[in-house]
Amino acid sequence: MWRLSKKHRDVPESGVEHSWSMFQGQYDGKPLIARANVALKPYAGHPKYSHQVGVAIPLNSPNEHGFPGSDEASQLNDIEDRICAELELGNECLFAAAITTGGMREFVFYTRDPQSVEHKLKHLRETIESHTLQGMIKPDKDWGVYRQFV
Repeated sequence: MWRLSKKHRDVPESGVEHSWSMFQGQYDGKPLIARANVALKPYAGHPKYSHQVGVAIPLNSPNEHGFPGSDEASQLNDIEDRICAELELGNECLFAAAITTGGMREFVFYTRDPQSVEHKLKHLRETIESHTLQGMIKPDKDWGVYRQFV
């Protein structure tokens, strides 16, 4: 019997464009708002990007629904820009999703170099003062978190 393998498109040197779709729902009975980068669909499950990176940021002043107010949302946008500038450099990571629920915002990436990302997360924790950054890196060759949203 022939074994067929799925060939993944190579990630362009210039990076993958961002094209976001918004989602609303619930997680553990709490409202959830998420956006997923649908431009990554052709790369989902790419064997070079087999580790998920989660950068979770507890909100300083969540509203009654667990979401940030406008001032804090602006701070989170700035933090997102800084995280992306570090992690997406040279296509080391692909930015897959942003999830806000329960007083927390999490940015989800997929990486080809978990060790390098660990060092970059340490640097970001040391230099971002307005919020606490929590990071985790784990194998996710099937891109399970991303596939929940696309």
